[in-house]
Amino acid sequence: MDTKSIVYSRNVVEFVTVTKEFCTFLETCDQLKTRAFVTTCNKLLPLLYYKGTLLPSTEPVYDEGNEQFVSEMDYRMVEAKIETLLGPHNDFLEIHDKRADANDGHFTASIAEYLADIYQDLKNFTMRYHIGNVDVMNDAIWECTENFGDIWGIRLVNLIRAFHILTFGNVDLDTIENPTQKKTNDNTSEWFSSNDDDN
Repeated sequence: MDTKSIVYSRNVVEFVTVTKEFCTFLETCDQLKTRAFVTTCNKLLPLLYYKGTLLPSTEPVYDEGNEQFVSEMDYRMVEAKIETLLGPHNDFLEIHDKRADANDGHFTASIAEYLADIYQDLKNFTMRYHIGNVDVMNDAIWECTENFGDIWGIRLVNLIRAFHILTFGNVDLDTIENPTQKKTNDNTSEWFSSNDDDN
């Protein structure tokens, strides 16, 4: 398959659509109540993982690294919004993490940090992809696929578990104060245009 066929393949285009929704969702999550945020994540994260597994294999064109678009300020802003939304429920017990081998395979992680990590990779990916240069798009896919396998894929899996517990674990999500909340929006169906058929 030639490079142009790869970058415009159905699986890539659908992945781009989901990642764009994911990034926009996190950038504007301070407009949601905590329960709406958790409910949306519980639906969106498994979809994002599934679409990530369908990305095609490719090889990089350029030797130098890809351009970075997400600044530290962008990262911290997303992380802070999520921390505010989740309050005391931001930390979760991660299992089978390499960093926790000396601690019986347990590690306390931050949902906000993990989501911001994934956001950083995917926002950079979408920005590179929308440049429209086929070689740059190809290398964006290659790097995203590599990072999915090595870094953010496993973090996404752990987050899916964390949000499942928040959704179905009888956790009080309705009494968390959100002083930065601008607008209440409990209708999250708009984030799942590609998933409506499952409802």
